[in-house]
Amino acid sequence: MKHPKFVSLIVLLLVFSSVAGACWAISTTHEQNDQQPNDTIPQLDIQEKIRDAAMEYIKVNHAEVASFMDKLEWTGGRVTPEGLLGAETYTYSSSGWLVTLNYPVVANPVYKITVSYSVPNEEGIISLPYAIQWDGCWLNNSIREISYCFAQ
Repeated sequence: MKHPKFVSLIVLLLVFSSVAGACWAISTTHEQNDQQPNDTIPQLDIQEKIRDAAMEYIKVNHAEVASFMDKLEWTGGRVTPEGLLGAETYTYSSSGWLVTLNYPVVANPVYKITVSYSVPNEEGIISLPYAIQWDGCWLNNSIREISYCFAQ
């Protein structure tokens, strides 16, 4: 061999590039795995985020109803009839609360929100009936109150 240093340099570069490539591939795989959503934490739909934001707004701005908002576990979802185009409706209920969202199917829609609360009188139990009616909207990630009524 006429150039042993040159051959050694080529072998060294090949080994270095192989090791560097393997390290890059491993780190890229870890980054992609880190970016995957965690399946144990459910992601809320936009409608659920709006529902929760409206309830939080009511709780913060109308303290007299905060005691009715303990341990809400929501049921419900999309109630738009199949085949209906142009608008969506979602309803959610929990412990006397009913939240209804209506919005047109367009880019950046204004979500109309109606929240009501009532507890029916139970037979044989004397209690004060309460009723709450709140209307608002959601636009650009913010809640705006339109009307509020608290009746006892």
